[in-house]
Amino acid sequence: MIVSKNMKNKNNDVSEKRTDKGLTALKGGDNFRGIVKIMRKAQPGPVIFTVSDGYSMADAVIKDSDFDVNDIIEIAGFANVRAGKLQIEIERIRGAKANFDSLLDKNSEPQNTSFTINSERLEKLRPYFFKIAKRIRRAVLENQPIMIRHHSDSDGINAGLAIEGSCKLLMKKIGANPDYNLFRSPSRAPYYDIIDAFKDVVLIKKIIEPHGQKQPLIVVLDNGSTPEDIFGLKTMKSIGFEVIVIDHHNPVVIEKKKTLVDPYLSLHLNPYLEGLDSQTCAGMLAYELARWICEDYSNPSLPAVAGITDRSSIKEADDYIKKSGRGKKELEEIGTAIDFIAYQLKFDSGKGIYEELYNNPELVKIINEEVRKGVKTQLESTLPYLRTQNLNGIVFSTIDLEKYTMKFRYPAPGKVVGMIHDTVVIDRETLPVITIGYLSDMIIVRANKPVLPVPDMIKRIKKDVPHSHVEGGGHECAGAIKFIPAHLNDIIESIKKQARDLDYEKKEE
Repeated sequence: MIVSKNMKNKNNDVSEKRTDKGLTALKGGDNFRGIVKIMRKAQPGPVIFTVSDGYSMADAVIKDSDFDVNDIIEIAGFANVRAGKLQIEIERIRGAKANFDSLLDKNSEPQNTSFTINSERLEKLRPYFFKIAKRIRRAVLENQPIMIRHHSDSDGINAGLAIEGSCKLLMKKIGANPDYNLFRSPSRAPYYDIIDAFKDVVLIKKIIEPHGQKQPLIVVLDNGSTPEDIFGLKTMKSIGFEVIVIDHHNPVVIEKKKTLVDPYLSLHLNPYLEGLDSQTCAGMLAYELARWICEDYSNPSLPAVAGITDRSSIKEADDYIKKSGRGKKELEEIGTAIDFIAYQLKFDSGKGIYEELYNNPELVKIINEEVRKGVKTQLESTLPYLRTQNLNGIVFSTIDLEKYTMKFRYPAPGKVVGMIHDTVVIDRETLPVITIGYLSDMIIVRANKPVLPVPDMIKRIKKDVPHSHVEGGGHECAGAIKFIPAHLNDIIESIKKQARDLDYEKKEE
């Protein structure tokens, strides 16, 4: 018996009461009777509803129906398992009333609200964790697709893996399909570039919208907080997409806990909003958030690898290493393997391969052996041509990456500068060391002390060399600066002058 949307309730003999057995406990062979909300409707052919009881989901099939997405209905039918998935064959259906918004809101609240380590830094950010975890859980419970966009380095990839893994677990737990509702993509640039925005729009138009799904929730990780992110984020908002950012880069401008990107976001988690710094990296933040999204998710090695590869030196980084149960060298090698694979895959999400690294030490060993060969070659090519000088107490080194590194080979220029910097720091740990590697239109900065933060460096260059059209960003001790090639020498001189003006020798006296 099929009842149309327009038929009155009194003409149907479906019970007014919900079944005691909700969708969570439902299994093949059961009879189901209850009030549900339609989350998705698929046609042509038999109508396939994805229905929710406020937490769990199942497919419900009927020959034809006028009911549509977001309608509240009461159904009765027999549950079968087809192709490994639960499906209710609807025998009776009618409109119903129930406060599903209140029910979904309650079920969206995180079941776990504790952190895996003791941390005053994380406690300061607790309200942000709660709001974002609740919003992402709500998206899962409402069958709303989630698109994860993250920076393509070890920190960003680990952040993406944590949120993806957590959402996937929760989706499977409630009966949602991750294959249709969960997408993850890397960003090559250290910000949410306009190319990322356009790619996301194309993916939505090509894969999500044609199947009658809701507009996705976009989650940007290890990117999204800086002025360079504005164009991409503004573009997404203009099309009507909701974006959440979890980042640890310096937003540069913060007034009353608001940044320049906040007008284009629904929620924003960044340690700088609470007066902290970039040391609590994105992988750490995302891992704790993932545990709030789905309490069953766990990979304690993940935040440890993220912290090591992002050069975090805070207590929390040590705590994560201890919590992982692995040695620091093993964790470092996993991080190196992640970066190596990311370099090779470029814009590919690397589905499955990064997870393999956490369970396959032989693969990690093979990759690290190959990386060591590349490192040896790059250092042999660059170190003889490194220029180091003392600028009023600051050890300042420069290397021409254009001339002395091998192109299209790992490690990439940014990694090469990091390795050169580590070499310069040896036996100079107590001194401030700044190392810059330059290409024709870009400078990569590494430092061991935040005496000249990269955002401040960029701000001063804009004044000293106004026609260079400088842009870029980063942390206090690491970043990248892009500009018009003709001004390279003037920009290097500006950075040197900034270092001299600090007069670090005099300060130490």
